[in-house]
Amino acid sequence: MPERLSRGTAPPHRRPLTLQRPAGAAQGFTLIEVMVVLVIIALTATGISVALDAVQGREASRAVERLRLVLEATAERASVRGQPIAVEFIADGYRFSAFETDGNWRPLIDPPVFAEKLLPDDVVRGRLLVEGLDQSATPRLVFGTTPPQFTLELGTPEGRVTLAGRPTGAVTVRNDAKAIP
Repeated sequence: MPERLSRGTAPPHRRPLTLQRPAGAAQGFTLIEVMVVLVIIALTATGISVALDAVQGREASRAVERLRLVLEATAERASVRGQPIAVEFIADGYRFSAFETDGNWRPLIDPPVFAEKLLPDDVVRGRLLVEGLDQSATPRLVFGTTPPQFTLELGTPEGRVTLAGRPTGAVTVRNDAKAIP
């Protein structure tokens, strides 16, 4: 008579096989497991690097757009108030000063628009032409009741960008394919 099995147990010839390490065998990772982990780490690092490059490019584009808007706001404020405002380009950014009634230029501190700003490291100021004259040695734009006509070249990761000021106070942006020499 066949042997009766209790419920939930399988006969010996149908029990699942389990892998057991022989006694004294070393425990650790196989070469395949280590290689899979290294590939995953490399793919993650590549993704992070690409994402950071995209963020830096966006940061440069935002800085150029912010500068364009600030220059337009400066032209409007100087025209409306009848008070000359200068935008001085310093080594790593720009700042503002206003011509006071005592005949002196004083720092204009009116956050958030007229606060001193730093440009990202990958945005480099190039040549500044004001009314056709090269002002690169003393980079300063003075806005009065009539906005100056100017061009300001900036080097960005995408290439050269030129900001051009119009007599209306509008500032246009032109992207050039080549970089600033």
